[in-house]
Amino acid sequence: MNQRRRIFFGIFGVYHFAILMFVIYIESNKEDFGLLSQLYGKLSLLKYGAVLGIGLFLVDLIWHFLETRNAQKEQDTLRLENNTLKAKVYDFQESAKPVIKENPPATK
Repeated sequence: MNQRRRIFFGIFGVYHFAILMFVIYIESNKEDFGLLSQLYGKLSLLKYGAVLGIGLFLVDLIWHFLETRNAQKEQDTLRLENNTLKAKVYDFQESAKPVIKENPPATK
């Protein structure tokens, strides 16, 4: 995950967590707020939206983790295949070279 995406998800997660904490705080102290008590009926929608946002955030993080893991496995497989092909090419080149046999020196 690149740095920009991490920053975005950090801000996005903190935002939804702050919304959820705000809604829970307002719900627990609904008698103390004059104007906000009128909006109390619509506050549950904000809470469910915040929970949905956090859920989507977690799903995306898990999805990214799985995607990264699968990409790493694929890269390892390709590296192994590349090394195997290199070994085959090396063996082929070595077998194509003429074999030079040295004659033992003549003894008198």
